[in-house]
Amino acid sequence: MVRTLFDKNKFTVGLLGLLLIIALLLLTGCGNSDAQSQNNGNSGGSTASQPTPTPTQSAGSTPTQVAGYGTAQGCPSDAVVTNAAKANVTVLSSNGNVPTVSAHTGDVVELRFPFGQRWGGPTAAPEGLTLQHPAGYALKSDKVCVWRFNADKAGTHQLHFSSRPICKPGAMCPMHIIDVPVTIVVK
Repeated sequence: MVRTLFDKNKFTVGLLGLLLIIALLLLTGCGNSDAQSQNNGNSGGSTASQPTPTPTQSAGSTPTQVAGYGTAQGCPSDAVVTNAAKANVTVLSSNGNVPTVSAHTGDVVELRFPFGQRWGGPTAAPEGLTLQHPAGYALKSDKVCVWRFNADKAGTHQLHFSSRPICKPGAMCPMHIIDVPVTIVVK
């Protein structure tokens, strides 16, 4: 009699252990992995839309999220703006070099960087400038990544952007990052 109770308890404990292991395996497959949730679209692998902070929205713009478009072109954001208001000062960097930009207090300064490189830029502006959001959005019509700043206060303001190659997963790729300094002089 004692031996029968022991065997039943052993069987019950083994069965519960097996069910617990199966439940853990099923739950492990649910949800996002940390790599996906922290990706933020930087490698083009994530298709999730990111909320875009909008303390200063580009005037007259209607940003939309096009999953994978902006990041595939080299922009840090998948936001696409179709009808941004005209900027007072627009600078296109064709080769990563940006001259000193002159503006007046109250101007909107727009910096454009061509598709084909992975561009990075400031996520906040120094005192005297206000970064408009979305920052680093894709402008399909001109094939550029765009950052816009309000010139709030007179002075010399330094910004830094970066350029690096767009690399395909598993392919050989040069590993360099180019610093692109930009000086904005507001009078």
